[in-house]
Amino acid sequence: MKPAQRTAKTPADPRLRSAAPSDDVAAALLSAARQIFEADGLPALSVRRVAEAAGCTTMQVYSRYGGKDGLLQALFDEGFEALATAQLAVPASLPPAERVRRLCREYLRVAAERPHHYALMLGAHSGDFHPPVESRERALATLTNLVEAVGNALPQTTDRDQRAREVAHQILAFCHGWATLSATHLLDGTRAVVVDEAISALLGSSPA
Repeated sequence: MKPAQRTAKTPADPRLRSAAPSDDVAAALLSAARQIFEADGLPALSVRRVAEAAGCTTMQVYSRYGGKDGLLQALFDEGFEALATAQLAVPASLPPAERVRRLCREYLRVAAERPHHYALMLGAHSGDFHPPVESRERALATLTNLVEAVGNALPQTTDRDQRAREVAHQILAFCHGWATLSATHLLDGTRAVVVDEAISALLGSSPA
C-alpha cells in the first residue's frame, strides 16, 4: 500500500497575502500607541515602545506610519474626530443659546475624557511634528460649527458674522482655560452651571 501523497500547496501571491496583515498591523500599532499615550502621555510615546507593545518591529512602524510623527497625526485626528462627533450629537433644533452651551459642555467633556489627546490637539507636539493641512482643516471645522451656532444665538445686526467669530473665539478661550484649570484641579470642572453662566454672559443672554 503506497503512502498517501501530500498535495503541495501553492504559495499565495505575496501581494494578496500582505494586504490584510497591513491593515491588521497598522491597527495594532495605532491601538498600542493609543494605550501608551492615554496611560502615560506624549513623553512615553516612542517608536520602539509602540512596536514592542504591538508585537511588531520598528520597521513596521515606519512602513505604516512613517515613524512617530505619523502616529501623532493619527492621534491628533482621533481627538478632533471625537470632538466633531460630540458636536454632531448636539441637536440643531435646540434654542440657539442653549445649543451653544451644550456645544461647550461637549467640548469640556471631550477634554476631560481625553486629556492627552486634548493637549496634543491644542499644541502639545513633539519634535518636528506639525499637523498636515488636511488635519488642520478638519480641526478648524470644529471651530466653524461653534461660530455658526454663536451667530444663530446673536441678535440680527449688520456685523453679526464678524461678531459671531469674535464671540466664538472668546468662548473657545474660556473653554480652553476651564479645561486646563480643571485638568490641574485648580477648580471644580464638574460645575456645569458656572460654565453655562459664563457662556450666557459672553452671548449677552441669560441662561434658559
